[in-house]
Amino acid sequence: MPNILLVEDYEITAEGIIFALENDYESFNVHWSANGNDALEHFNNNDIDLILLDIGLPDINGFDVLRKIRKISEVPVIIITARDAESDIVLGLEGLGADDYVTKPLSPRVLVARVKVQLRRAAIQLGTSITNTLETPTTKKVFEINKDLHQILLQGQVVGLTRAECKILMHMVEHPNRVHSKEHLLNIMHDRPTGALENTIVTHIKHIRTALNKIDSDNEYIETNRGLGYSLIL
Repeated sequence: MPNILLVEDYEITAEGIIFALENDYESFNVHWSANGNDALEHFNNNDIDLILLDIGLPDINGFDVLRKIRKISEVPVIIITARDAESDIVLGLEGLGADDYVTKPLSPRVLVARVKVQLRRAAIQLGTSITNTLETPTTKKVFEINKDLHQILLQGQVVGLTRAECKILMHMVEHPNRVHSKEHLLNIMHDRPTGALENTIVTHIKHIRTALNKIDSDNEYIETNRGLGYSLIL
């Protein structure tokens, strides 16, 4: 029986979703958290197959909850929210790695159908995961890329990145020792129109550097080419 974590502060909405999930023929097991901190605590202490995540929570922003989750897990996450601005949708799906984005008011039956789709996709990815290993000229610098699980390993350890940051680093590992412009990395990350939010790349590169340094502080992997972009040095 799949375990679903529902993070929703509005009780009536939560009750409708829980009823639809628990009375479906697949009979999902649902845990309801009315705030972000309770949700994170439950997630850290239980096996969760999928998360339904509201953004407007009473304690911490749902986007921050998703950031914390994506640092440690690729569990399927469906955002459920009344916020329908394009910037929020892009941030949730591409910037933070949500798997789906559903705006309120929503149909519980349609939401159940979306849950099933994401669980099927997760099962397929888990069963067909293939790891490609890229070895650098020195034995100390070894990256492993798992495209199905959106993970990159350095020296056998998972690099804690968001999905967008994983896309950036994955591209740079596959194309090392060359300069990648901010505009190009934006296209790799988001497929957005050129020139949009280039400053976000600076932040992502900073996070990637920090994550790599936590695993290997002896080597500097990403080089800044002033006025040009960034390169991964192997």
